[in-house]
Amino acid sequence: MKLYKLFEKKVFHIEPGLERIKKACEEIGNPQDRFPSILISGTNGKGSTASFLESLFRNHGLKTGLFTSPHLVDENERWQINRENIPDDILDIYINQLKPVIKKYNLTYFEASTLLAFKYFADKCVDIAILEVGLGGRWDSTNVVYPEVSIITNVSLDHTHLLGDTTEKIAEEKLGIARKDRPLIIGSEQMEIISKAIMKGIREIYHYPIGFSYKKTGINSFDFFFKGKKIKDLQISMLGDRQIHNASTALAGFFVYVEKKGIDPDYQKIKKALKENRWHGRMEILEENPVVILDGAHNEDAIIKTIKEVEKIFAGKKLFIVYSGMRDKNWKKILNLLSYKGEVILTELPISRGLKEEDFKDLNRPFIKDIKEAVEKAKEKAKKEEGIVLITGSLYLVGEVLKLKA
Repeated sequence: MKLYKLFEKKVFHIEPGLERIKKACEEIGNPQDRFPSILISGTNGKGSTASFLESLFRNHGLKTGLFTSPHLVDENERWQINRENIPDDILDIYINQLKPVIKKYNLTYFEASTLLAFKYFADKCVDIAILEVGLGGRWDSTNVVYPEVSIITNVSLDHTHLLGDTTEKIAEEKLGIARKDRPLIIGSEQMEIISKAIMKGIREIYHYPIGFSYKKTGINSFDFFFKGKKIKDLQISMLGDRQIHNASTALAGFFVYVEKKGIDPDYQKIKKALKENRWHGRMEILEENPVVILDGAHNEDAIIKTIKEVEKIFAGKKLFIVYSGMRDKNWKKILNLLSYKGEVILTELPISRGLKEEDFKDLNRPFIKDIKEAVEKAKEKAKKEEGIVLITGSLYLVGEVLKLKA
């Protein structure tokens, strides 16, 4: 059984507010209070930062819970312990146990996913849970925890119909995960977040590049600086400057937590944790001949950064782009950005929110409905012209492509 099957066509249904999830948690004994947690919000980079943080803790011997969304191939990916997906039989047990509570309080799909994560992590006695916020922060169901550390990666315009039409309004929503008496890590130098955090009275704030910083020493290597500490020659296996930044943000959160808890950080374990960490669909090289890059950039800011990184790493190569995304994004602007940088093939996402053929009908651009055929066409063109393929626009598109490789 899969949890989303309980929700039929309401998987993407969103109802802001914490009352439903609070009541559901109380009914099952408030499992979210039985483990320490770190809560991660932000427009982009949440999942990658969460993955680096989980790897750091796990490599220091802590039993980790990791809750992220969306899943790419298998729903079980959302709930992990020590980086292992929840097994099917265990997921069935939890769904059957929680179904009456889910129905009683009319929980949304994401609220039900969160409730399941809380119970699973509490039952399995994790030492630390890393929780990725689904949307915004203030009214997100993960925000019923009292996190030991809160992390906000950055803010940019996304989900404006729900979070506000300026970065200042979005920053306010995302700052809802911060607690005045707990440390806050801000992974950017955006004053929209920093000034609001200070005004909210948060006493312990570490923001890039004052509270922590890094210096790139190579394509995938860097030195990290925090509170007078310097860790040299760190390496990551994930491509792009963004991932070095995400790794540094995770390191800041890690050091703040371990200092608070009296855990001695081991620099060799830190190096191993960062180098071994993987997170699908983020500047991931899927194939080599031609090079096929899979990236889940889904808003304007992320798309711009993806294009810049691809152009930097693969300078001079012609770009063949397979694109699809969500109807509720500013997809026409994203498509214009991509079209300026390469030859675009449009495709269709087989989900209700996904862009369909009729959305593209007036654009006079190449469209191939079948995702596999679209990717093959892009690869064929890239081979002929010694170019590269970029598949981007949505993590849901990433998931569909990964299913083809499974």
